[in-house]
Amino acid sequence: MTYVAENWVINKKYKSKIQATEMEYWRRSCRISRIDKVRNEEIRQRMGVKKDTLTLIEEKRLITEWSPVGRRKRGRPRRSWRDEVDESMEKRGMNGKTEMDGGVG
Repeated sequence: MTYVAENWVINKKYKSKIQATEMEYWRRSCRISRIDKVRNEEIRQRMGVKKDTLTLIEEKRLITEWSPVGRRKRGRPRRSWRDEVDESMEKRGMNGKTEMDGGVG
């Protein structure tokens, strides 16, 4: 499910779909339907899941150091892969090169 995920640009719509697909997988693995009204946290705990798929994707992005090349198109630029990486780093309290190089920031 996460093949080449570090290069994806994930907006809110796709984040929601990824989370829904992941939870559907865990629910089916536990043989628990939505009708049983069991919370997602409970299912993750039963299955021993430490990190969700979106967290794994964000961690893969932070490891990869890549910048696209080429000219921009007309109009408002789309959200780039680099914007997603910077947002993930900011959310985790990391700052720039020092974290990516393995140093202490």
